[in-house]
Amino acid sequence: MPILPFRDVMPRIDESAYVSPQATIVGDVEIGARTSIWPGAVIRGDEAPVRIGEESCIQDSVVIHAHNKDNPAVIGNRVVIGTASVLHGVYLGDLVTIGEGCVVFDGATLGEGVVLAPGAIVPANVVIPPRSVNSGAPAAQIRELSRDELEKAEHRAETISLVFQKLKKWQSVP
Repeated sequence: MPILPFRDVMPRIDESAYVSPQATIVGDVEIGARTSIWPGAVIRGDEAPVRIGEESCIQDSVVIHAHNKDNPAVIGNRVVIGTASVLHGVYLGDLVTIGEGCVVFDGATLGEGVVLAPGAIVPANVVIPPRSVNSGAPAAQIRELSRDELEKAEHRAETISLVFQKLKKWQSVP
């Protein structure tokens, strides 16, 4: 897997994280415990830091980039970012779910428990309130997230983390 320094800063990846050999991680990037990074994902902390919390899942072909020092990319704990999504210099609270093919631009903030429907586009500097379901281009709130849905998101994050820990163990068996 390409894990590369940029300007003498090497990515820091918790030993319990799973990183696919086909992922690329560059520069000032921190990846938390029990987080998984899947094939084709590109995480670039070349111009600003990227911080990814614990038990998050960065799926196939996701791009996370922070190209403006005023807008680092900060991804919370137990976040799921769906396949082929692109995030530039964003703040995502805990338990955020990003559907497949979403684009989130510089300075956007998504509060705890936010759900973005597949294909949603969040313009620069937009703030999306916690525990809301959002869809469209530009993304707009369509409803609030129920307590039951938030609990299911927590359970899903726990399940994903356990599955990936088993995968990591299987990889280490000769």
